[in-house]
Amino acid sequence: MEEDAERNERAYFNRITSLNQISSLVAFLPPLVAIFIGIALIDYLILLAFQIVILFLLSSYKYKVEKRFRRIEAKYSSYVLRETFSYAIISIGIPIAIFLIDLFYSLSPTVRVITINVLFVFGLFILLSNLPAARIIRISKPLEDEYLKDQSSKLSSKLGTENLAIYVINLDKFKIANAAQIGARKFSVFVSSYLLKNLTPEENVAVIAHEFAHARKRHVLKTVIVVWIITAIAGNMMLFPIDTGLFPVISFALPLLGFAIIAVSGFYLIPAIQRFFETQADLLATEIYDGEKLISALEKINRLNMTPRDLSSHWNLDHPATAERVRRIREHARKS
Repeated sequence: MEEDAERNERAYFNRITSLNQISSLVAFLPPLVAIFIGIALIDYLILLAFQIVILFLLSSYKYKVEKRFRRIEAKYSSYVLRETFSYAIISIGIPIAIFLIDLFYSLSPTVRVITINVLFVFGLFILLSNLPAARIIRISKPLEDEYLKDQSSKLSSKLGTENLAIYVINLDKFKIANAAQIGARKFSVFVSSYLLKNLTPEENVAVIAHEFAHARKRHVLKTVIVVWIITAIAGNMMLFPIDTGLFPVISFALPLLGFAIIAVSGFYLIPAIQRFFETQADLLATEIYDGEKLISALEKINRLNMTPRDLSSHWNLDHPATAERVRRIREHARKS
């Protein structure tokens, strides 16, 4: 029975991950190639319509996979439209970004540098604001469970932090068991209703302890700063004033190097940093609450979301494999 469950988890994960990767390629590559070779606007609109059809078909197949393996209860229309739009917006956004970059290149080098850095500062302000959390708060409800609220208050006291606001977001139809700490300065914790229903009260407290640990370590703030620095440096390199005539080889290579920095950071550096932060949060959570309850919660979340327990590192995800997290938690407990 357990072997069958593991086989299903791996089959589900491989199919969903492969479909996500194909969808990303469909969203990214055609517009980039079309812009590179230069096609007329009407031809690009036809290509965009073709892309959306393919993304719609991929999303439909993903829905069938979700239905078969996880038996989600979300409506076909809401699932497919949400998935299709999340990828189609990339295809729409890429040519707009390229158009804006062309506008930058039409400006003088000095105005270009000033403009892009003003935009970067404005972007940092948005990231540090509470706007990302505000949108999710609107579709969530404050946590009402008195036991969890009481335990959360005790966790805050142990960490020496203010009592964080906890919200419950209804993801029952999508059967998503998850929790997240959002906000770089003003911290909020969001827990899915599906997670609350499928974990014991003590396991839910352990999950909340993990999210509080993220807030105590200011992981979101650190991630925002790292992403902003990388984007600002690479962005300036990509928009380097190549028309100055100074050092033509360097001027040509800098935009390419900037693009490479963005790609390597997005696919490797940032996920590695996030995995490190997850480990930090796990270990700190075990210091303020029962580590075995956290392990039990992680194992259940793993099964609920059908993620292989010993997931290979080659997927380069933003969370370590559950088996690795369990090992580190128990090692930390033995040393404490």
